[in-house]
Parts: sequence; structure tokens; C-alpha cells
Amino acid sequence: MNEATTYDVAVSFTEESRSSVGEVVEACRQRGLTVLHGPDQTHEWWAHKEGGDLPDARVRFFLPFVSTVDDFTSAMLRAVKSGNEHVLPILVGDFAVPAELLHPHVTYLRLDDQLTEALAARVEAAEAAGVERARVDEVVTAARETAPAPAVPATFSRYAEQDAVMRYLGEQLTAAMPGLSRGGFAGTVHRGDSRIAVRVEHAGDTVYALDIQRGGIGGDETVNFVVGRHDAGSVCSNGWARPVYRTETGTAELELHDFSVLGRNTGEPRTYRREDLFAALWQRINTVVAATVR
Repeated sequence: MNEATTYDVAVSFTEESRSSVGEVVEACRQRGLTVLHGPDQTHEWWAHKEGGDLPDARVRFFLPFVSTVDDFTSAMLRAVKSGNEHVLPILVGDFAVPAELLHPHVTYLRLDDQLTEALAARVEAAEAAGVERARVDEVVTAARETAPAPAVPATFSRYAEQDAVMRYLGEQLTAAMPGLSRGGFAGTVHRGDSRIAVRVEHAGDTVYALDIQRGGIGGDETVNFVVGRHDAGSVCSNGWARPVYRTETGTAELELHDFSVLGRNTGEPRTYRREDLFAALWQRINTVVAATVR
């Protein structure tokens, strides 16, 4: 591979961006950057050439100028989101990267008067960090083959999941409560439309109280947990859970912020399947109840 086949950047553009990109290319060359740029190398050209037909060159960055989301630019943006460090999209006009394609830690460059200097800074930073140039055919091919991230189904409903969780926890707690009698405790569960009241007594004294409420500090789509007896209408929470959809598993789960309902007292979110959340709640109830008679 000789020096003529190495470049700082390679560009891809739409017909609408042709003249603007040409000006950027000239400015970059005057700035001392080497640019792989051909008049026919539009998005469509890069999208339909096979690996062996793409330029035999190595580049630091492949620059797709993005003014709209089509199949090719979507693939490039997915590649950035997946961590491809050689793809560097340039946003044209007022284009904004869709949320589902946005990488939270990538600063996207924009086609404006500062672009040439910004590109030079990126190239210099890559050189200083020892980032090697990559074969442009491999960069583009890998980006085109980046699979779309699984999407949250349009029919997913936090409120439907909230209903299902309230129903499931009510049923499981009702079924489990008689088991406390073996330890000398009486457990009751009152299941209402918006509240499940769990009470455990020993010789008529309440030793544990838990209210599971529809809605709370996290929003009206959440499930709120209040430990202990409180005045009606008081606002408090020992933890709350929001239904979420896990795209990697294709299942609905609960993101629990635990302030003490399970005894972790961190508030840091942790996801549970509803079965696992019930198991954790039941274990916590048994632990607290057993400690009251020691």
C-alpha cells in the first residue's frame, strides 16, 4: 500500500449536497488534509458497490453527509451507535439524528463554516491516539451490514404492564400469605383497583405493612411501594418500579428504584421480571417478619 492510497477522509454525499461537499473538499485540501472524493461517489454509489469494487484505499474517517435518513445513512448512523470509530457523519442543514440512532457520547459534526477545522482536529486527535487508518471498503461494508437495533413494539403499553403487575403481585401475595401461619403470624391482603394492602400481624399487633400503589413519585404508569402504615393521602415511597421493554430479550420487565422496600436503600435502578420481583418482595417480608420475634 503506497502513500497515494492513504487518505485522511473519504466522502459520500447526496446529489443535493454535491456543490456544498465540493467546497468542503477543497477547503480540507487547502488545510492539508487528504481527501478521497470522486464526482460519482454519492450515497447510492457507495451503497451498491461490492467490497472488491470499492476504492483500494485506507482512511481515518469515512464521512457520509447526512441530510435525510435513507437506507444507506441509517446504516451509517447505526454503525456509529454500535461503536464504529471510522464512520463520522456530517449533518447537513437542520438535520437531527433520530433518537433511536443517536449515540449519547458522540458529538456529531455539522456542515458549517467550522467544519474544516473540526475535521482537522478529529484527524489530529486520531493520529495522536495512534488510531490506524482502515480499509475504506471494509469500513463501508461493515457499516452497511450493521443490523438495526431491536425496536420497542408499537403495541407495548406501560399502563397495560402496570395492570398486569398489580394483578400478578396481588394474586401471588394472596396465595403466599397463609404460609406465614406456620411461623405464628397472620397475613392478609386487600386488593383494590389502585392499591394492594399487605398486613402481617402477630397476636393482633401489626408487625409489617406494605402498600403497593398504582402510580406514585415516578409517574402514573409506575408501581409504588410504601412500607409501614401512613395517613391516608400522605406522599411517600420506599421504592417504585416502571414497566420497561427489554429489546435484547423481547420481554417486558420492571425497572425498580429501591429506597428500602427490598432493603438495598440505594435508589439505583435494577430490572426485574415480575416473577423475580415477587420472589424478592416475599423474601424481604419473611426476613423482616422473622426479625420481629427475636
